[in-house]
Amino acid sequence: MLVARTLKLFTLSLGLLPVLLATAAAQPAQAEAPPALPNAPRLMFKGGLRLNHLFYLPDQQSWQLVLPSSMGLEYRLNPRFALYSQLEADLAAGRGPRGRRGRAQLPTTSTDLALGARYYFNQPAASSSAAHPEPWGNYLALEGNAELAQIGRGGRRGRNLTVGRVTPGVFALCGTQHGGPSRRLLYDFNVGIGIVAPPAYASDSKISPPWTVASQVNLRVYLVNH
Repeated sequence: MLVARTLKLFTLSLGLLPVLLATAAAQPAQAEAPPALPNAPRLMFKGGLRLNHLFYLPDQQSWQLVLPSSMGLEYRLNPRFALYSQLEADLAAGRGPRGRRGRAQLPTTSTDLALGARYYFNQPAASSSAAHPEPWGNYLALEGNAELAQIGRGGRRGRNLTVGRVTPGVFALCGTQHGGPSRRLLYDFNVGIGIVAPPAYASDSKISPPWTVASQVNLRVYLVNH
């Protein structure tokens, strides 16, 4: 009788063994599934200031102000690569001393248009299960830009002549873009080196070389759309 009960329990255990093995195999697969992570928007709109061009000089009889506006678009192709464009313009204002013909001597203002690509090297790879493009990180960039500088000169009878100068260039940049106290606030800092093609003739009527080496240091503060 005891032998019959033992054989019955053994047979029942063998029948339940496939069910237990199937359950054990399914549990690790469920544990490996990562939680869903919210993705940042692929297209990011930026609007703010280029702080390294900010200029204000008050005086008892005059004042000078340059407010550098900056607008940009950034499209994230994947977590590590992005394309971007920027349009920046310096808005200048000033007041000269009373009783004088000359106006306030403002710093040279410029308008810049840039197109480039960024590689965010601290982001997860696209094949990673945790890959999700964040709007900030450390990056390397290749940028082509054109700068239109406006140079004011005094003309006859108090007239003011404005001369424009276009300087195209290509730069390699290294920078970091991080969020501020608010999620809609971004800080973007980068430095770089490149080559520019100055105008054929400089302001002093001397012939300029076809290209020259130049550097950049930029600090921007943006409000973004996420």
